[in-house]
Amino acid sequence: MNREIFFRAASEYGTPLYLYDLGEIERRIKRAKDTLKSLDFKIFFAMKANSNPYLLKFIHAYGIGADAVSVNEYKMALFAGFNPGEIIVNGNGKSLEDLEFYIAQNPLCINVDSKEEIAKFGNKSAKIALRINPDVNPQTHPHISTGLKENKFGMDFETAKEVIKTLPSNLKMVGLHCHIGSQITKIDPFIEAFSSIEKFVRSQGIKLEFLNVGGGWGIDYKKDGTEMDLDGYRKIVVPFLSTLDMPIYFELGRFITASAGYLVSKVTEVKRNSYKNFVILDASMADLIRPALYDAYHEIEILNDGEEMIADIGGRICESGDIFARSRKIKIPNPGDLAVIHDAGSYGYSMASNYNLSLKPAEVAFDGEKLILIRKREEFEDILNLCLEDEDENI
Repeated sequence: MNREIFFRAASEYGTPLYLYDLGEIERRIKRAKDTLKSLDFKIFFAMKANSNPYLLKFIHAYGIGADAVSVNEYKMALFAGFNPGEIIVNGNGKSLEDLEFYIAQNPLCINVDSKEEIAKFGNKSAKIALRINPDVNPQTHPHISTGLKENKFGMDFETAKEVIKTLPSNLKMVGLHCHIGSQITKIDPFIEAFSSIEKFVRSQGIKLEFLNVGGGWGIDYKKDGTEMDLDGYRKIVVPFLSTLDMPIYFELGRFITASAGYLVSKVTEVKRNSYKNFVILDASMADLIRPALYDAYHEIEILNDGEEMIADIGGRICESGDIFARSRKIKIPNPGDLAVIHDAGSYGYSMASNYNLSLKPAEVAFDGEKLILIRKREEFEDILNLCLEDEDENI
């Protein structure tokens, strides 16, 4: 994105703020569809990556469905214009109340995470898919690995066999689901997982309406060319999936929105001691927790043309872990300079918090010409309105 857009957005809406490039979202959707075009496929956007309703409406316009992992995500999908037949319900630990809501909605399907979850349906009818845990190492960060036997998601093959044999007549199994993790850049884990699913389907002789293979396509955070091998996926994985002779569903989140988002911040202080340099921003782990939570790498750009320095880049939160980057080479900043954190369009705002009573930032979209405010900046009164019993009470 042109540097001028960051200055315009910061001047108009303040900092910190999330800025989204709608053109990049469109390009990512096109790349995904081009990769899968020889398949009978449908993409569902993983709303946990980014649930802003404006962006959901934009994505929906390209024929994308929604993958919701909570009742509130489901409600937001409806608000954004998705109909129940375009929504897949996902996630573990669904409560009885959750399932009652979903069953009444009659979504495309409910992905069942465990044998124990089956009993929660009682005698109510629903279309379900069993989430299989194939015990495959996705070669990604442990906190975003979901397909190993020690992970809390899904059921192993033996449990799935038992569930299929004892499935009550009120539940219609329309598919299987498998999601092995996130930020995966190699195709080998996908081949291993999908091969094991294929063998399971053949051995059980089950007829399915679709196979949901999840998502997990990684992006190039470090700008070193390490990203999902789409060429390999198209040449090797897609032909294999074609042999299954059924529609294939994909749940893509990060791949669609991550590279389209930027966290625009302002330098508040440049602190030097005899050991190292610190650059402090007005953004923090409350706005973008990925570096603190996953030790995740994000490119950080200081918008000036000065010389370079090595520094730790941190935020305003009273935590030693509130660091976006350690020993990073950046332009020497001055207080007031803009700092842009790249690839923040997924698991950015959606994981933001009010820690230290931080106020959540504004969200702004850029359509190639104009800036569009798509979520206003949170104010202190917004927090108070959730706390005070007496609306007339003043502080």
